[in-house]
Amino acid sequence: MKENLKVSVCMITYGHEKYIREAIEGILMQECDFEVELILANDCSPDSTDKVIQNILENHPKRSWIKYFNHKENLGMMPNFIFALGQCSGNYVAMCEGDDYWITKDKLQKQVDILEENKKVGLVYTNVKYFIQNKEQFVDIPARFAAEQSEVIPMMLKSKFIEFATTVFRKAILDKVLTILEKELENKVIGDTRILLETLHNSSLYFLNETTTVYRIIDGSASHPIDLEKFVFALLDSYHCRKEFVKRNNFNKTWLSDSICNTNRGLINRAFVSQSYSDVYKLMKNLLILDTFQYCTWGIFKRKMNFAILLKFILSCFGIGIIRQKLNGC
Repeated sequence: MKENLKVSVCMITYGHEKYIREAIEGILMQECDFEVELILANDCSPDSTDKVIQNILENHPKRSWIKYFNHKENLGMMPNFIFALGQCSGNYVAMCEGDDYWITKDKLQKQVDILEENKKVGLVYTNVKYFIQNKEQFVDIPARFAAEQSEVIPMMLKSKFIEFATTVFRKAILDKVLTILEKELENKVIGDTRILLETLHNSSLYFLNETTTVYRIIDGSASHPIDLEKFVFALLDSYHCRKEFVKRNNFNKTWLSDSICNTNRGLINRAFVSQSYSDVYKLMKNLLILDTFQYCTWGIFKRKMNFAILLKFILSCFGIGIIRQKLNGC
């Protein structure tokens, strides 16, 4: 046992009765030469999540690892996450939400060994596979990493290539990042990208090229909302967290080009399959027109906003996309 070395695993859960056992057992199966604590914060789940957790607390041989907080009132996703982070007392902090899970027993050991040997590294992440819940289908994801440290931030601004459930942070760096983001995280839905970006700005990154984690894709979750207003809020927050980061740290604003186009594409694609003109309007009014002109390079705009997406935009504006949906339903 490594003397005085502790790792905290931060897990928040809400409505995860079908998934929480797999998530917890993925933590408790870890084989380590250091102390592990699982900080588990249940945000007043309306289902049987608490009953599943209580059963594990009563019967699992490693139940002593778990520090369980069952909120009597719903805090909301971000306040619950900040609360859980505040309970973490380890030298390092690993992330895993209650609907994701780990699949290798040596995940923590390997990542912590890397952090112990590389003092400038603030974050170690691994490869991941996706599980599409409604299809009950696994999808292997190609390894995503930057060849050079100088490419890390532009690549993250372009597209988030690190899944939160694969990460282990150096707590000293994470605490610094959370202090920087304290106000910005309030009333937001995108916490992982904000924390990742600021961590990458304040430390070095290490990629462990092993698949250790399953990221579960669930329709209607906070990451994949079906509700139109939640969809728009999450999509725009994903862009604004990048814009705020670039402005705060005085980076090149053209690094936002891909994110601007991806946001506009997301709005247009959703508008094209919408069933009502009012939904199309709600989506189209959020297009990042001014930011497109201010920050987007012509080369990226031309590649991303291609003929197919522009055609969808035109058809949606004239209602033809809605007509197509009605015809398909006949």
